[in-house]
Amino acid sequence: MTDKKRINIRKNKPVKGSTLSRLNKVFIMQLIFISIATVGGVIGAAKVVEDVLIKEALIGEAEFYWEHKEKYEEFPLPKTMNLTGYLVYDNDYSMVPKVLSEVTEQYQRVDLNEKRPIVYITEKDNKKLFLIFEEAQVSKLALYFGITPLIIVLLIIYLPAFLSYLFSKRAYSPVLKLVDRLEKANISRSGLEDLKFDDIKQMGHVDVNTLIDSFDAFSHRITGMINRERNFSRYASHELRTPLTVLRGSMDLLVKQDLPDKSMRLVKRMQPMIEEMQALIEALLMLSRDEIIEISEDPMLVNDILKSTVEDTIRLFEPRQIMMLWQPKNLVQAYLPEQLFTIVISNLVRNACIYSRDPATLLVKIEGADVIIEDQGKGMSQEQLDHIMEPFYRVDEHGSEKGFGLGLSIVDMICQQCGWMIKFESKIGTGTKATLTLDNAEILATNNECEKYHDE
Repeated sequence: MTDKKRINIRKNKPVKGSTLSRLNKVFIMQLIFISIATVGGVIGAAKVVEDVLIKEALIGEAEFYWEHKEKYEEFPLPKTMNLTGYLVYDNDYSMVPKVLSEVTEQYQRVDLNEKRPIVYITEKDNKKLFLIFEEAQVSKLALYFGITPLIIVLLIIYLPAFLSYLFSKRAYSPVLKLVDRLEKANISRSGLEDLKFDDIKQMGHVDVNTLIDSFDAFSHRITGMINRERNFSRYASHELRTPLTVLRGSMDLLVKQDLPDKSMRLVKRMQPMIEEMQALIEALLMLSRDEIIEISEDPMLVNDILKSTVEDTIRLFEPRQIMMLWQPKNLVQAYLPEQLFTIVISNLVRNACIYSRDPATLLVKIEGADVIIEDQGKGMSQEQLDHIMEPFYRVDEHGSEKGFGLGLSIVDMICQQCGWMIKFESKIGTGTKATLTLDNAEILATNNECEKYHDE
């Protein structure tokens, strides 16, 4: 988890994908659905008011007028703030607004006085009654009987929903504290036994308390395994270094002896192997102890280390015909653990030499932060590429090449510890390309400038 996510968790801020984030999404979705349902209900109610209630009121008003018109010839037309009536005799529209002559339906809207009132028409004895209900009044009714209740209803619904959200968040807070406590734990230093959850358990959440008790039991088992692993690392460090020290001293004595040329060549071939084995053991012990990797205090020139390591590794395969094709496109420096970098490169070069036929050519390139080692060997299928990082896996188990299948597993472990990226591309019968991407590499020069530096 990144530092930014850790800070957000400690501040109870929702992190994408977390339970708190999902809780916020559920709350927001509830508000949206409630709002849509309420607004839809108000719109539907306004439609009912307009199409049903107002229409029924106009029909009743028309019946009332015709009933009284039969009794009293001088009965006046409706004339109120909301309703206006017009009476047309024998299709004579000269005394009424012209737009009424264009009305074709019994109940519809018309454009009148820059408004759109509702018009209802009834006819009796060659007389037409036009009842006009003002649009402005409909809007006011919609406001009074629609929007106002909507606001009240939304407030009534939102308040319990917000209270439910607060209670849910409060119930989830022990989980947040538990995650924060685990994030702060330094397993490689103090161990899991130093973790204390008493303050969280006092909150009285049964589920969280059960989780804490289960984790306590599990952490004690993990701590025991870590201690056993550290003890083994200390013992192995002593037992493995002792025979190598003896071998190294013996080789130094043999070099000083007057040996035949053939014997001297054998001794000189064995010396770098002992040095490499000692460096490999140191690297494995350091990684198994989960210690902090020591990075160089000063930036190191990647080109020099890479070239010398490749040359030294190829020299181990003498008298085979293996040549390095050196093509640095950039001059690069980086802060890195030289010993681990050397182990990674030597393992990659050794594999390239083992699975290449003489005369073999290894292409070694530097492109920005990428270190590329490419051979023209047997190559691998995609299925084989998917397993090459597994411990004890060998591409050709029954081949003549010797090994235990641990080289690339060590490379993968070192790359993970150092934050490097390792990628392999291969094709059967063509060869394999390994690309190592360094972290925080700085480009000092390119192309011609790089070549000039190496010539000097």
